Amino acid sequence: MSDEMREALEAVSQRILEEAAFFFSDPMTDSAKRPNEDWDPVGIEMSWEGDASSGTIRVWSDTALLVVLAANMLGVEEDNPKAHTQQRDALGEVLNMVLGNCLTEAWGPGPVFQLGIPHPADQANLADDSNGGFWLVAEGLPMLFWVGSGS
Repeated sequence: MSDEMREALEAVSQRILEEAAFFFSDPMTDSAKRPNEDWDPVGIEMSWEGDASSGTIRVWSDTALLVVLAANMLGVEEDNPKAHTQQRDALGEVLNMVLGNCLTEAWGPGPVFQLGIPHPADQANLADDSNGGFWLVAEGLPMLFWVGSGS
């Protein structure tokens, strides 16, 4: 992860979770508290390309967060069927907002970037992402952001 994107991700991710999903989060600084290999999160990824930078970003979320995330973003109760059917879309929208804000935070408003569409992440990436990503505790549960820059 580039220094620019790491700093931007740390500055932006918590703010976006609070503003969009009403989630309060903190960096997970104690690696001993990270989930073990039994953790089975949902992952979403998207890519970007531009003159200033290109790469891929992924978010991994504990499944227990997803219904609450969707409900909060949709403004409905957690037992509303939409909160259950829109879980992955809500996580994808959070990732989209985080990426857009990170790119502006890292390189300013001048560069133009082409953003891809959020889509499911390959579980095979989780182990490597766990070692090089930015961990948060959101609503008491783990969430992981990983960024791989192409330039």
